[in-house]
Amino acid sequence: MKNLSTSGKIAAVGLLVSAAMVWWRDTSWSADLADTLPLAAGIPLAVWLGAPWKCIAADRESCIPLILPLLAGLLFAIAWILPQITLLSVAWSAFAAYWMLRWCRPSANVVALLLVLLFSFPWLVMEWPEIGWSFRLSAAVATDGFFQLLQMPVLRHGTELQVLGEIIRIEPACAGWNLLQLTLLVGLSIGLHELSQPRRFWVFLLFLPVLAWLANYLRIVALSGLCLTCGVGTAEGLWHGLTGLAVIAGVVAMAKWLCHVIEPNNKIAIRRRVVV
Repeated sequence: MKNLSTSGKIAAVGLLVSAAMVWWRDTSWSADLADTLPLAAGIPLAVWLGAPWKCIAADRESCIPLILPLLAGLLFAIAWILPQITLLSVAWSAFAAYWMLRWCRPSANVVALLLVLLFSFPWLVMEWPEIGWSFRLSAAVATDGFFQLLQMPVLRHGTELQVLGEIIRIEPACAGWNLLQLTLLVGLSIGLHELSQPRRFWVFLLFLPVLAWLANYLRIVALSGLCLTCGVGTAEGLWHGLTGLAVIAGVVAMAKWLCHVIEPNNKIAIRRRVVV
């Protein structure tokens, strides 16, 4: 991006400043700093995935409608006043799309890159608790079924399980809810890097939430087993954090496997990706 025009560089700086504004508009995410802050790596990751970037010639700049950044700016201002982190993230991503199309086109799937950028802000964790609840409840139901298959006495009340007299509560932290967005971001990045055809990426995207859910479900089963064999204290200690890392590793492994299934000969370098 060395040949980027002055206006393009100014817009890029504006993107970086406004990205920081999105993060600092509501800092309630700081309570779960270890799980949330890694999302910020999504922006430099998108820059790397989009390389090499190709600067757009000045005579092509007029092809991009000016209404896009104007609407994005209006949405950003409204979301800032409310405040709504989700809308702020969408507005920022829309302006990032305008920047890509007007000044510097990536050598990768543009829409997929925008999804990576969108998931680089903590909107899912902060403003969509109902998704977290359904995520936890479905995991509790599946865990209930798992213990029943093992012929173990189990009672379930919502997200609380009673197994062999031991109470197992699937709380937001235990369910990896704060890690859900991070696992989706990691999965998106893997898919973008491994798949050369945009259509195959969209097929991969359909399965990505399932991979994230499955990895986290295995974590819940593992923590439940620790509760039953070693006590709740053990499950809430060091092993709780280690299983969180295992979720990320599991998503990476399953995402790479799925990419290989979707596109067996997926050894094409990122610099040869098809741009949409």
